[in-house]
Amino acid sequence: MSMPPPPPPPPRSPSAGKFLPTTNDFSFKRPASPSTASNLSPSLAPKQPPVVLGVCAMDVKARSKAMREILTRLVDIEKGGVDVKIFGDVVILEEDISHWPPVDVLISFFSTDFPLPKAISYTQLPNRTPPISINSLSMQSLLWDRRLVLAILDHVGVPTPRRAEVSRDGGPHVPRVLRRKVRRDLGLVLPGPKAKDEEEWGSVVVPERWAGKSRKEIVPRDREVILREDGDAIIVAGQVVEKPFVEKPVDGEDHNVYIYYRGGGGRRLFRKVGNKSSEFDPNLYHPRTIGSYIYEEFINVDNAEDIKVYTVGSTFSHAETRKSPVVDGLVRRNADGKETRFITPLTEAETQYARDVVEAFGQRVCGFDLLRCEGKSKSMVIDVNGWSFVKGNQAYYDKAAEILSGVCQLARERKMQGLQSGLPPAVSQSDQGSGSTTSTLRATITVLRHADRTPKMKLKFSFPAHEPWSQPFLRLLRGHREEIILRDTRQLQFILAAAEESAKTPGITQEVLTKLSQIQEALGKKMSMAGTKAQLKPSFAKKKGEKGDKEKKEKKEKKGSDEEDELTETEGRKKVNDWLKRGASVNEVTSDLADGVTPSADAMAVDEVKEPKTPEMNGHALAEHDPDIPEGLEKMQLVVKWGGESTHSSRYQSRDLGDAFKKDIMIMNKDVLNNVKIYTSSERRVINTAQIFAHALLGVEGGGSSQSSASSIANSRNPPEACPQISHLIQRRDLLDDNNAGKEKMTEAKKKLKILLRTGETEKRPDLAWPKSFKKEPVEVVKEVIEQLTELRGIMRSNYENGNVEKIPQQRWCSGDSPWLFRERWEKIFEDWVGVKQEKFDPSRVSELYDSIKYDSLHNRTFLFAVFDPEGKGQKSKAGAEHQDRRLHDLYARAKALFDLVAPQEYGFDAEEKEDIGMLTSLPLLRKVWEDLDEAKTTGKSLACFYFTKESHITTFVHLLLASGLPFTNVRIPELDYCSHCTIELWEKSSGNASTRGQKDFSIRLSISEGAHSPAVLDSNVDARHSLTVQPRKKLSSHIDYELARQCFSKHFDKGLSFSTTPLEGDEVYLKKSIQDESVLPLSSLHRGGEETPRMISSASSDRSHPAGASDGGW
Repeated sequence: MSMPPPPPPPPRSPSAGKFLPTTNDFSFKRPASPSTASNLSPSLAPKQPPVVLGVCAMDVKARSKAMREILTRLVDIEKGGVDVKIFGDVVILEEDISHWPPVDVLISFFSTDFPLPKAISYTQLPNRTPPISINSLSMQSLLWDRRLVLAILDHVGVPTPRRAEVSRDGGPHVPRVLRRKVRRDLGLVLPGPKAKDEEEWGSVVVPERWAGKSRKEIVPRDREVILREDGDAIIVAGQVVEKPFVEKPVDGEDHNVYIYYRGGGGRRLFRKVGNKSSEFDPNLYHPRTIGSYIYEEFINVDNAEDIKVYTVGSTFSHAETRKSPVVDGLVRRNADGKETRFITPLTEAETQYARDVVEAFGQRVCGFDLLRCEGKSKSMVIDVNGWSFVKGNQAYYDKAAEILSGVCQLARERKMQGLQSGLPPAVSQSDQGSGSTTSTLRATITVLRHADRTPKMKLKFSFPAHEPWSQPFLRLLRGHREEIILRDTRQLQFILAAAEESAKTPGITQEVLTKLSQIQEALGKKMSMAGTKAQLKPSFAKKKGEKGDKEKKEKKEKKGSDEEDELTETEGRKKVNDWLKRGASVNEVTSDLADGVTPSADAMAVDEVKEPKTPEMNGHALAEHDPDIPEGLEKMQLVVKWGGESTHSSRYQSRDLGDAFKKDIMIMNKDVLNNVKIYTSSERRVINTAQIFAHALLGVEGGGSSQSSASSIANSRNPPEACPQISHLIQRRDLLDDNNAGKEKMTEAKKKLKILLRTGETEKRPDLAWPKSFKKEPVEVVKEVIEQLTELRGIMRSNYENGNVEKIPQQRWCSGDSPWLFRERWEKIFEDWVGVKQEKFDPSRVSELYDSIKYDSLHNRTFLFAVFDPEGKGQKSKAGAEHQDRRLHDLYARAKALFDLVAPQEYGFDAEEKEDIGMLTSLPLLRKVWEDLDEAKTTGKSLACFYFTKESHITTFVHLLLASGLPFTNVRIPELDYCSHCTIELWEKSSGNASTRGQKDFSIRLSISEGAHSPAVLDSNVDARHSLTVQPRKKLSSHIDYELARQCFSKHFDKGLSFSTTPLEGDEVYLKKSIQDESVLPLSSLHRGGEETPRMISSASSDRSHPAGASDGGW
């Protein structure tokens, strides 16, 4: 049985704040600290001679956020005295080491796919001075085997748990050269098979540094393990290891660690999946019989915490605690999506352990795991991980850059001494200009989704063309056959006028009058809200024999419908009327999105809206050929939408993303920033995201996020390098706005979503994302969600009725939200789920539920937990609370699973349909992206293009890429959350081979980011910004030959497809105002000294109602 965890530790400062160094000496055994040089005036000349620092690591590591932050600071400190060269995957994997660029200082470390033996050979090239390696490459291979790691720790006197080893592989196999190196440098004979001539190497001499430190305890080793008869212990080589014990694979990359408890059962530990890192297994009893393992005693650690220690050199270390995975397996995460950790100081003994680990393994930048027990009186090291960075700690980045600057100074002095002695330098001017292969980022093209927004809400109404009372609404089409969008308040009043005229139709039924009053009530309440719009969507009768007639006939023969607008008038009227009643109190807060002044009910009354007296709106009689009603019209759907506006957290996401792109490009090829184009759709939230991103990418304030502005020594010495400015955004409605061409196919796809709920469907289609952990069919999960929502609806209504809502300590409401808007939003969700018969359930409603849970968990978490708590308090829903209420967590897990199953299929039910919809929606964008890539290749000019759009466009764009035939390494596309983006990079390789010198080869590489996403959003620790961090990009493909990419991209280019235009704007239809597909939006008018664009973010009244200390950091 599992052991009860000790009480939780007291709260401490999170790791994103200050850090606690173990010493003030940050030098590498130099008489003068590099900090002396760092305090010199920025006006001084660059340090001479310049030093070349090479980063020989896979791109995913070399371009990580931590590496970007440190290298950016290092370049600032060195004031031009260091030239950073990123080798790149193409050079590392494809080029001979003789063509790798020569460097003075080398950062190189192993990760997946990295050719470590090749890198070791590079550092041993003849006729070239070896670079100063930050981390010893040869010693890194020892970290792959836990037996070798523990043997070295024992030898240098670093405490480890008592253990036994079972080696069914004959023991660790170490290359002869490395065995000899460890024997010479440490005085240690490594376990495992010996070299053939090892006996001839002479006696073992332990260096003075390590003399007398070795542990004397003998480690029992055998080929098999025996379980004692009572099952509560194992026997290895005659030694007994009592349960509980820990069973670790000897492979350092294998994280499947098991803990066996006394009496039976155990816990399986694994790499973090979502918010889980382990799970209890009552059947875990007998040790594994296949493979080699280490068996360690189980340590009862202090505060149920592990400690992660990070070093930069032997004199600096940083430590953080995290909740031990053996407690409950649940991972607490911060806004970055990383595990929540807390800074802790190291004891004097632990500081010495850090120094010993660095020097014994030859890893200056290193991480290792530490356990504390017996009240800090005893510490043990359980693993050494090699290259590791602290994540998200600005002060750590500053100090790491300073220390690396000290290494560069060592290389500089070595270079100067060599020049004075007449020796050839490690890197000569001729070396830099010829003989080495370089891989240059020539262009980067990115398609991005907008940043965080408020939930979107909508109401639908249908108007059959044959009904006399529909005619005033149908005339709003003005004879156009395309969709029309009405955004202006005056245009929305046309709909109110049409409703009033329709109500005067002779013989109109009470049912229709109720419907018209609902339209008036909904628009009356929402018309003044920012972003409210109405869509007029005409549908036309298909010609006989046209595809879909048979399906339509079959549908009419069935009872029920998949589409909301095809509900019976009685059902539709009741559905909308009930929802409007539940939101009756919303009048009190409509002004939250305006000027902060609450209007009276009279001011909002529909009958006070002035009817527009236009000739076009009045005097029409029902005629067979009314010119305002397009011929062949079958029905028109009116969709009223509101919400979907930028939140205050969207600013932070947009700004931080722009800053991240800037730092990445500055390291890879800063010339790219000399030619930047930023495109946007016409949506308000998209423009808002694009303009903030643009200023972060190209403005001097690019590094000024609340995180990166925390005291940075680099910025204090040298202000950030100003990048070239652009004066405008380019608005491309034809590329980035909604396109009607794919609407019909998308509607057909949505009608098929019910198929996903059939029993066995997820097993038939492996492409569908359905977690096996559920062990249930989707239809069963839907039933459970309906039951949960039914219960939650009763709890919420009770809390509103008994006054508990007024006692909920919600510190502030952001983005114009309020308790009544919260209720309105959730009542709409309940209406779509609760009481709905299984055969009439619409799977497309899943996205609204999932969207609302995520939004409220970030922006209204206190209120969310409390309003769905029967006591109206929500205290038990806090992370770590005793007997924690996981009701909302369970709902989120089910909603997430259903969303991942349903959402991708809304843009095509199968691969063929996804490709068709992708062509109809995003082919123009794909053409433009390829034109950008071709321009950069043809002209040789560096280029960056950014296309900001909405979810539908980035999803269909990715689907089109997947259907192109490109050789992807990963075809499982993650959820494309806010600020998700797909990047296509053009790389130019200049060969260093004498036979092909001067030849340039081009390739492209694709990557994708899931955006501002957390797998456990309800457990994420967010601050007042309510913002999740945008996740780094993941590789979609390796480098693809340019000509192959051309063939794949152009697969659809020659297809004779005709695209309908984007929806018509109300200004075009009613004001005859010309709206261009391409236009310019000046940045100067969009961005005013950090202020928000009008009416896009939270209201003034909302800001004034908060305590002084509860601001959003400037918003």
